[in-house]
Formats: sequence, structure tokens, C-alpha cells
Amino acid sequence: MNLYNIHTHKISASGNDYNEICVLNTYPEDFYAKRTDSPDVWYSCGIHPWYIKEIESDMDLLAKIVKDNRVVAVGEAGLDKLQGSDLDIQTEVFRNQIELAEENNKPLIIHCVKAWEELIALFKEYKTDVPWVIHGYRGNAEQTKQLSKIGFKFSIGERFNAESLKYIPLESIFCETDMSESSICQVYNSVSEVLDMDFCQFAEIIEENIDENFKILTK
Repeated sequence: MNLYNIHTHKISASGNDYNEICVLNTYPEDFYAKRTDSPDVWYSCGIHPWYIKEIESDMDLLAKIVKDNRVVAVGEAGLDKLQGSDLDIQTEVFRNQIELAEENNKPLIIHCVKAWEELIALFKEYKTDVPWVIHGYRGNAEQTKQLSKIGFKFSIGERFNAESLKYIPLESIFCETDMSESSICQVYNSVSEVLDMDFCQFAEIIEENIDENFKILTK
């Protein structure tokens, strides 16, 4: 059985009963080193709002990296009102990455903290068919209803709002470990239990979502 971990900062060993297919998060400055160390995994690469440095040179490098056939998503990228650069600078860098995701037809992995109105406004402005996946999603039920209706997708990790899960369409859900010590199997198990769904049935749904949005991972 394949279990898909669409956002992680470390590669873990798969369990005996499943094969973990992970997307390792990288930044432009460390991508090539990680690509050399782990040539057989998949990657996302982006400029995190906490780590904005040299915008022009970093974007030039990212534009080259995103064309790599092992890079399946742009990000994590986004907006954070509690940490990082000035919001105007974050927005400029995020816009650049939205457009890069569109140009390469690759999903966008999103980091968002206290900037939901701004994120929604950008989503409505771009009206793109590229999936926007909010990683590590823990929003409340009302927020989840709003974001689901608009068309966002959600990646659920070790910590999540159980009440909100029922408002996420099954075709819009993914799983991740991010920086936690939990295995992707544990995350699948926790989410499937809250949804009152058989583990294998839930795994099949995730695989269908991966096939629809991250097609290369199921080839």
C-alpha cells in the first residue's frame, strides 16, 4: 500500500505494511545538496515568508529548480503576519511563486498565518486551475467552510481541528508529517478515525487525490 506524505522536512523509513512516497520540502539554497543526497525522492521547493533574502536572485534560482523533473510542487510559500518580512514584501514574493506554479503547472504548497483575507483575495484574483494546498491546516469549522467553498485544498498533519475535517471535501484532502516525529501512517490513522472511515478506504481516497493533483507521484 502506498501512503503519500506531501510535505515533510525529513525522510523517514517506511513501515513494513506500506510504502511511503514523500515530498521533501526544500529551499532554493539547499535544493541541489538535498537532490544529491536523496536523488530518488520527490521535492517541493519555494521561498518561505520567514526566509526572504535576495528576492531577484532567489527567484531566478527557484525558476530553474522548479523545472527539475523531481520537483512536483512550488512551496512552501505564502503569508505570515506573525513572523518574517514586511507583508508587502511577502506578497510580492508569493505572487512570483503563484505565477511560477502556473507557468509550470505544479501545485502550490501554502504557509498561511493570520493572513487569510489576503490569501483569499489572491486566490480569487488569479483564478488558477493549479491546486492551492494549505499545509498543516488546523483552522476552525467556519474558516474551513469558507475556504472549501472557494476551492482551496488542505494538507492535514499531526495536529488538526477534528471538527473541521467534516467540512473538507474528501477530494480536497491530503496528509503530511511536516516536522513532527509522527509517521505518515499515524497521521492517516488519526484522520481516518475522525472521519469514521476504514484506513484502507481513506488511503485509496488520498491516492485518488494525488493522482488528480500530483499525477507524477502515481506513475
